[in-house]
Amino acid sequence: MVRGLNTPDRVVLLLALVPYLVERGPTPLAELAKAFDVEERVLRKLIPFLGMAGVPGETNTYQHEDLFDIDWDAFEEHDVVTLTRVIAVDNTPRFSAIETAVLIAGLQALLPMLPPQEQRHAVSASAKLGSGLAHRQQVSLSVSTEPTAPGRFEISTAIASGKQLSFAYRDAQGNETVRHVEPLVLGQAHGEWYLRAHCLDRNAERTFSVDRIRDAQMLPDDARTRPTGRASLPKLDPVREGLVARVRFRVGVLHRLAGFVPRLLGEPDNGWVRAEIDLAHPAVAVRVVQVAPGEIIIESPDSARDAVREWADRALAPHDA
Repeated sequence: MVRGLNTPDRVVLLLALVPYLVERGPTPLAELAKAFDVEERVLRKLIPFLGMAGVPGETNTYQHEDLFDIDWDAFEEHDVVTLTRVIAVDNTPRFSAIETAVLIAGLQALLPMLPPQEQRHAVSASAKLGSGLAHRQQVSLSVSTEPTAPGRFEISTAIASGKQLSFAYRDAQGNETVRHVEPLVLGQAHGEWYLRAHCLDRNAERTFSVDRIRDAQMLPDDARTRPTGRASLPKLDPVREGLVARVRFRVGVLHRLAGFVPRLLGEPDNGWVRAEIDLAHPAVAVRVVQVAPGEIIIESPDSARDAVREWADRALAPHDA
């Protein structure tokens, strides 16, 4: 069935005609009309606009060589469309090195929340982007991911499906309870992942640290209540609970630790400064040192130091002789 076209449709059609004609070469108007499901008379009016489209040159003006062109005799006399000059299509847009690095890092961050099939696509896309970076000079990229990211996929799936969720939750004092919730939003704040959910056990909205969640399982029950408006993570003020870690770091990395809200202790000494940082539990210390490896030292407590040491051992294990 031949479809009608509004103005945006006509613009999209013109954009689609160029690669089609580049691939097929000279094409009868009737074939184009059938391929794009439009009337010939519509194409006959649109195609001349190709001769007025292009990319401005270095002078920021449109010269003759900056415009598309077609074989006008073939078009007017035989209803055959042939591009005789193609502008910009041959110049494939490319991401800058920084844009590519950001895309790879974004894919790595999303990986734990994707289903297995989409994870394979994300890994493949990251590899292709990375291979492009490998051919560029002065590009250094390092993306660090945690060995495990428990619960994020189950949480995001439950949110998308509108289902309830159950999980074991360990509070700051180490007490573990089983929670039944209706998940609302999964996001990051202060360098950590949080789940905002309506807790069915407490009959109120709560914010859960994803690092404290274990054995997350999506339940078959539909969520009974949904939030009014768009759910979002609340502004999380630093709460002094759990562990208080003492860290030492170079003055130059202070701005990178802003998300952890450090409390400075004294004046800098030989380029180093001490601070206290609240940790929900020892494993968060790993995220602190990942901000600037080699420039941040966890001094206490021992449990946080042990967590960092275990993380470093796992990272170095593949490189041991």
